[in-house]
Amino acid sequence: MKDDFDFIVIGAGSAGCVLANRLSESGDANVALIEAGGAPDPVLSRIPGAATRQLGTNADWRFRTVPQKHLYDRAIDYPRGRVLGGTSVLNFMIYARGNAGDYNGWAQQGNTGWGYDDVLPYFMRAEANADFDDGYHGQDGPLSVERHRHAHPVCEVLFEAAAQCGIPFNPDVNGARQHGSGYMQATTRGGQRCDTATAYLDPVRDRANLTVFSNALVTRIAVDAGRAVAVEILEGGRSLRRLTATAEIVLSAGAIGSPHLLMLSGIGPADQLRNHGIAVVLDHPDVGQHLEDHYAQTGVSRRLSDPDAIYGPVTEGFAEAIAEFQETGGGPLATKHLDSVVFHSADPGAEYPQFQSFFTPSLAEFYRTAGRIDRSAVHLGGYVCRPRSRGSVSLASANPLDAPLIDPNYLSDPEDLRLMIAHSRKNAEILNAPAFDAICDGPATQTDMTDAELEHLIRETAGTFWHPTSTCRIGQEGRAVVGPDLRVHGLEGLSVCDASVMPTMVSGNTNAPVIMIAEKGSDLIRARHAAL
Repeated sequence: MKDDFDFIVIGAGSAGCVLANRLSESGDANVALIEAGGAPDPVLSRIPGAATRQLGTNADWRFRTVPQKHLYDRAIDYPRGRVLGGTSVLNFMIYARGNAGDYNGWAQQGNTGWGYDDVLPYFMRAEANADFDDGYHGQDGPLSVERHRHAHPVCEVLFEAAAQCGIPFNPDVNGARQHGSGYMQATTRGGQRCDTATAYLDPVRDRANLTVFSNALVTRIAVDAGRAVAVEILEGGRSLRRLTATAEIVLSAGAIGSPHLLMLSGIGPADQLRNHGIAVVLDHPDVGQHLEDHYAQTGVSRRLSDPDAIYGPVTEGFAEAIAEFQETGGGPLATKHLDSVVFHSADPGAEYPQFQSFFTPSLAEFYRTAGRIDRSAVHLGGYVCRPRSRGSVSLASANPLDAPLIDPNYLSDPEDLRLMIAHSRKNAEILNAPAFDAICDGPATQTDMTDAELEHLIRETAGTFWHPTSTCRIGQEGRAVVGPDLRVHGLEGLSVCDASVMPTMVSGNTNAPVIMIAEKGSDLIRARHAAL
């Protein structure tokens, strides 16, 4: 296997698989794609409701946060994909783009080319949308997007209840407007998970100019005279190898992995690097800073008066449900049971929706437990779309095998707590609407709780929604890690292209925006190496 390439892409996740496909598309450029993990489980990775069973396995980095000082010093599990396809193999498959205002905000910060009108064509280029054919969606892209085929009929009750609370039905929350209630779309193909390895990598694995290194951990990016020239990898946990890049190294290891590798390579806050005995290649104070994440809201529930009338017979047992899906494509594992959503606000005059609420039948517990099915209730949870708290990713040691220190610093900004309390109250209002009175008994949980009681509940029970961003953010030199062209400030031959470059996080799930960033990033990279 060769060691010299034009492009080296580090990380075969949601961004890396896109980049490997697009950078090797012409056939003229030799591309290496390096992934620390291996192939996903052939069964669990395909079945929508089963993927959570991969958490804590070799497909997961198995990270945990440092104790969170605003959450009673709780450490939070922080899953990240260590597998071909990355976290798109483990996630809930929700296709959400965020709000147009998010991207216009990026451009207003001086990031030319990242406004909504600039990025929309890349969302469309990625998509093969089964449900929408209009000016907001594409039909010919590699990524299959479709409404869940097995969305539960009780979702219709949610839409009626939301309308009774002044929130309109919105058939496409990724279209002309975000506000409203509606069905979510998912990255599935024919009812099975369509991760980025399936969509972008598998169809091009036979390209002669694309080499995929799996089970290969990048330990360092080598810099010579101000230019990134090579990477050092640990293959199979044993042998070291050096791969060189003549055109560009593209770091796509995610909002945790990318800043970690930069710091291991001597690119980051100088004092921190010296404290761990790492020679400073480039003093870059912003590397690993400004970590943003969606802090998951404690869900509001309401008990069903007749669960059997709502849910009917359901297959018991995880193995039986796997067999049912494989035979029929249906059953309790045919969906993640996060099939409908409400984008809404509490503050009058809010310019954009403040909350993203997910509605789940209690059958959703099936995939989080050892097969236990709770048929008693319906739930409404979610998160504040644009939290203000900022955290960091920092070094635990100079050993690349040691996990970094992840500190989202949840609730460090009091405004986040205020909005989370308001979000709980809005969710309870929706579940207490007359539409749910027809199928539920008693009030929704949290209805009569005081602010102090809600605060305690939020601090004690909430966790991550798996959306880390912004640790290598786009911006002007001296205030950010990469420029709008994704090149690392102060170095040649090195760019970053993944969730870490978001100047601020988006108002929704992050997988679709990361794929968009990689689609646009591939054009930026190809444009500066037009001969390849």
